[in-house]
Amino acid sequence: MYIGVDFLIDSGLNLHLSEVNTGVPGGASEYDLIQRVKYGQPSGVFDRISALSEKHFGKDFYSYINSLPYIDDLRSLKIWMDGEGPLPRNPAPALRLEDKWIQYLLLSDDHAMIPTKIYDRKDEQELELRLNQGHTLVIKKRLGRGGKGFRVIEDTSELNKLDLEENFYLIQPYIESQIGMYKLSLRVLAFLGEYICMFANLAPRLTSNHGFRFDISPGDVLRLSDEDFKTKRIVQKAWEADIFYKGNIPDYLYENVYIEDIAEAELILPRTIHEEVKKTAASISRFYMGLDLNSLPKSYIEE
Repeated sequence: MYIGVDFLIDSGLNLHLSEVNTGVPGGASEYDLIQRVKYGQPSGVFDRISALSEKHFGKDFYSYINSLPYIDDLRSLKIWMDGEGPLPRNPAPALRLEDKWIQYLLLSDDHAMIPTKIYDRKDEQELELRLNQGHTLVIKKRLGRGGKGFRVIEDTSELNKLDLEENFYLIQPYIESQIGMYKLSLRVLAFLGEYICMFANLAPRLTSNHGFRFDISPGDVLRLSDEDFKTKRIVQKAWEADIFYKGNIPDYLYENVYIEDIAEAELILPRTIHEEVKKTAASISRFYMGLDLNSLPKSYIEE
């Protein structure tokens, strides 16, 4: 399975698995642009992905993705997450893997995932106790992307002001994944159980998604190679979006899939973390490939 795995790193340099995206998650396009900006030549990542697809399925990656029996449902689900279309009528079981609660149930026993609960107003006293003890919390959607619906909660009165759909929101401790003034996350790609590539997102706002894209190199300490870094804006259609939407990319996604800000610097990642994220992404890809999707717990949209 082709997946994009997102990681956070806290102030103690502990790695946290945040979420896993399926279908044709972004990552390869950004990685390739980073290599072109830094080294002036293509990365070869698309050729590697295509070669794996040809070897295992006897078809190119575009044909493989669009031959998946659930791809139309997944496309509809992603557009629904963006608030731009209806849900699929009879969602395929594969869509259960997009539900972050199900991801937690599947992966938390073996991976350092952020402790997660389904938000329930009846738990307000427990949440208030945790907040009073100095634990900042976040609330996020079970099915969402792009940081929509993500909120930091420091007081239960903030929760009371929100109109939260029953059973649809997750509550987690806030992980301060940050370097300098920037929020930090890692995107790591894996396909057919093999690590493909990684890059870092840095952004001067609450969530790091679609921020400045950084190359990653292993080193001794977590740092930027240049704290006064420059960026280069690239306008180019994303390879993933062209495949996933069969060339008919929705207009509302233009900025997300055409515009990238590439840093002319790199994130230095401690070697142990660098190796761990590669192994974890490959392991999850293999694990997902072996799942009986019909036996998974039902997702929110099926309940």
